[in-house]
Amino acid sequence: MKNFNIPFVLVCMLLMTYACKEAGSSAAQPAAEGTGIKIAYVNGDSILTNYKEFKKESEAMEIKQRKAEEQLQSKGAALEKEIMAYQQKAQTGTMTGKEMEAREKYLSTRQEAIMAERDKMAQEIMSETAQINKRLQAVMQEKLNEIKKQEGYDFILSYIEGGQVLVANEKYDITEKVLKALNEGDAPSTTTDTTAKK
Repeated sequence: MKNFNIPFVLVCMLLMTYACKEAGSSAAQPAAEGTGIKIAYVNGDSILTNYKEFKKESEAMEIKQRKAEEQLQSKGAALEKEIMAYQQKAQTGTMTGKEMEAREKYLSTRQEAIMAERDKMAQEIMSETAQINKRLQAVMQEKLNEIKKQEGYDFILSYIEGGQVLVANEKYDITEKVLKALNEGDAPSTTTDTTAKK
């Protein structure tokens, strides 16, 4: 059976590029000191590595995906055994044409059912991942807005490898401040808890 793979971490990279975007193309323009524009940035890779809620959700989704793959592999292996048993029996010449046709139809139906289950599981994991991303993105945006307001920043940029910001001055790095706000906050672990813990 063919495994499916949901790139949870890669999807969540969008969390940083979206959450740190405070304006359009003007945010990418350099600002000299004394111009009145106050800019800070966060290291997106560090956020994803050290944001406790993200790590917990990521690990939970990886476990769920692994269990789904194991379940499908088990069913696929069982089906392969049935196919081999049928082929061996068919070669002995003890099955009628009608029996062979019925058996092949049954095995084909089983295979289609497993493929459909695989697609359904993949869709469910993708949907759940999207919901988690949306929730964590909202938490991230809220914390960044709070810091922006407290510190008077005009822009908070995201600095990630391969991103639009190629080089940054470390004195404008507020990654630790953002991580502290995220990890000390009451970010809910499930979608249903969002209202209760807000």
